[in-house]
Amino acid sequence: AGRKLIRNVDLWAETEDFEGLLRSIHEQVSSLSGYVEQSDVSGSSIQRDSRPSRRHASITARIPADQLDSFLQVVEDQANVTERSETATDVTLQYSDLESRKKTLTTEQERIWALLEKADTLEAVIALEERLSEIRYQLESMESQLRLYDNQVEYSILRLDLSEVTNYSPTEPQTIWQRIRTGFVENT
Repeated sequence: AGRKLIRNVDLWAETEDFEGLLRSIHEQVSSLSGYVEQSDVSGSSIQRDSRPSRRHASITARIPADQLDSFLQVVEDQANVTERSETATDVTLQYSDLESRKKTLTTEQERIWALLEKADTLEAVIALEERLSEIRYQLESMESQLRLYDNQVEYSILRLDLSEVTNYSPTEPQTIWQRIRTGFVENT
């Protein structure tokens, strides 16, 4: 609880209903208030072309972190997931460090404003304004970094590699009898 985790998931999947699954994925992403950052589709339909040329899709989507697991379950229910890789990066310490430094700089900024009101020489005013300018730049940079962390924590990245197939690949090692049966079925 209270951790700032950035989750990234890579999925490799295959489907017999390429268009249906693509449509479903885009609808699910939208319904969860997520968004697709990148989407590439290549190839032609296996059913429409006399030459089997598999279609392939590469999708990068941002999914609200609290909805990621349910979204992954939907994809796993509708496709044959052949590989899955997940990373979670804990940025809690970096985030709290940035917040602490921001608070310190804000306090310094308030003190310099008070000193600026009391400054009685031009050199003092110029020096204080230079320091204020440096502080503003650092504060803006920190706020930008905090917003970036917030976005990465709130929206997980899903990279999906999707292939159209006529038969699913086995996701578990086959026994000798399953391999013989598969070979026999494919050669008849």
